[in-house]
Amino acid sequence: MAPAPSAARSVRLLVASIGNPPPYHTTRHSAGHILLKSLAQRLHLPPLSKTKTLGSGSVSRGSDVGRPEYTLWQSASLMNVSGTGTMKAWKLFNDDLPKTQSALDVVTALVVLHDELESPTATIKLRRGESSPRGHNGIKSIQQSLKSAGQLVALGDRFVKIGIGISRPASRDSHDVSAWVLGQLTHVERAKIEAATDSLIAVLESEIARLERS
Repeated sequence: MAPAPSAARSVRLLVASIGNPPPYHTTRHSAGHILLKSLAQRLHLPPLSKTKTLGSGSVSRGSDVGRPEYTLWQSASLMNVSGTGTMKAWKLFNDDLPKTQSALDVVTALVVLHDELESPTATIKLRRGESSPRGHNGIKSIQQSLKSAGQLVALGDRFVKIGIGISRPASRDSHDVSAWVLGQLTHVERAKIEAATDSLIAVLESEIARLERS
């Protein structure tokens, strides 16, 4: 007789956005922050608010409104040093799981929302696990912090990076590229990024379904 299929595990995502703090929250480099705020609104989660429960940064807890699979966290640090804060938030997130749940019936994953320079504006791109940061210093910082803490290999494909395209200038000059990413999003660009929230939700729901079966 074939064994009964195992029950799907519940999934808890820490969805973290990285970018730069004010007054740079509305620049292209902070497109991940724009997307995270839109995600909270689209899922009818509480507004992001500052709290020490996950270290520095702002938090929206889906469990407060019956959506425990989602915890949103917005980094408060500069992009290039995102790793320390993200690693601390990840550790506190796992430590804060209900004591009635064990690793046998719940699976956690870290999802990082970041800007994607080489992709057309508002295009969603997913990568899992350790991979080249492709020149993105925020992703490089996070992967280094996870590796130093012995978490990167342990996370495996539960470490999910989702890039939101911000296009790029025609020039490859580093000064021009820097000016581009630190430039303010236009109203059209921001509207396109916010409109990509439905695509992001579809990707997150697909990841939840995948992790439930893992």
